[in-house]
Amino acid sequence: MRLDKFLISAVLMGAAAAAPARVFPAPVSDLGPTVSENHPVALSFNYTAMIGNAPPGSCGCFLLNGGSSEDIFHLWKSIAVVAELGGQHTSRVPSSQQGLSLITVMGGPRYSYQTAQRLTLYGQFLVGAAHGFDGYFPKAAGQSSGSASSLAFAPGAGLEIGLRDWLSVRAIEAEYLRTNLPNDVNGEQHNVRISSGIVFRFR
Repeated sequence: MRLDKFLISAVLMGAAAAAPARVFPAPVSDLGPTVSENHPVALSFNYTAMIGNAPPGSCGCFLLNGGSSEDIFHLWKSIAVVAELGGQHTSRVPSSQQGLSLITVMGGPRYSYQTAQRLTLYGQFLVGAAHGFDGYFPKAAGQSSGSASSLAFAPGAGLEIGLRDWLSVRAIEAEYLRTNLPNDVNGEQHNVRISSGIVFRFR
């Protein structure tokens, strides 16, 4: 009889311990990094502000507004591959009557580090092409063109916050964007891009 009572008590205690697990499901732990084995693909949509440094030879800093989108693919452990399309525009460059529009198409590796359950830091290095148009691009023999293209690269880093298993917020991404579009001095542009937006994650 004592054995029967012991078995009944053990069964009741086990059921009581299991009940809270059914009522309160375990929290979702996969809230970062952006892509992983469980979520190998992600897509981001961002607002992007770019600080340009024309006219050449001085800061002459001015602001371009626009956006960017990234496709992110999990490669191995904390390493991913990024494909980025961005575009910015300003109606007027300082000391000029011209505006400027810029499109960049770049790709490269990203390394992510999950500092907490919901916080992910990442660094990346993107390389590709830049195309400027609706602007002034000097050429040889005093000629000019309204458009030009060049190589571009952009090292950068960012912080993302996981909200749901499928959704993150990109709190900030900062990049140094180097382009080599024609100008009257050295054909170099040193720009800073700041972005924020949302990231959708897919299984």
